[in-house]
Amino acid sequence: MTRGDRAIIVTVLAAALLMAPQAGALLAPEVGSVVLRGPRGVTEVDLSVPGRYMVEGRVGRVVFEVSDGALRAVESDCPDQICVHSGAAATGRPVICAPNGVSAAVVFAREEGLDAISR
Repeated sequence: MTRGDRAIIVTVLAAALLMAPQAGALLAPEVGSVVLRGPRGVTEVDLSVPGRYMVEGRVGRVVFEVSDGALRAVESDCPDQICVHSGAAATGRPVICAPNGVSAAVVFAREEGLDAISR
């Protein structure tokens, strides 16, 4: 290994160490939430807080449960119960109760901080 090789290795390692904090900022954690939609409006709840949420629909109610970072319908007044039997919702795949006009979806957004301040 020559003196030039050592200089290149030291330069690359120093640059990597200096850029590490900026790389961590680019990989900000994603924050999940649940968006519940019904005939009476839209409600958003935190995916990390377990609980049961009732949404009043056109022909009855639908109860959604948030637990262990997952969303699923657990009760519905509709006749076929398709939403209850559909299982946990995946990102981009909502749980829908068509007769009631109710849906729920898991959405993720990057946690953003201030990137600039302007006057």
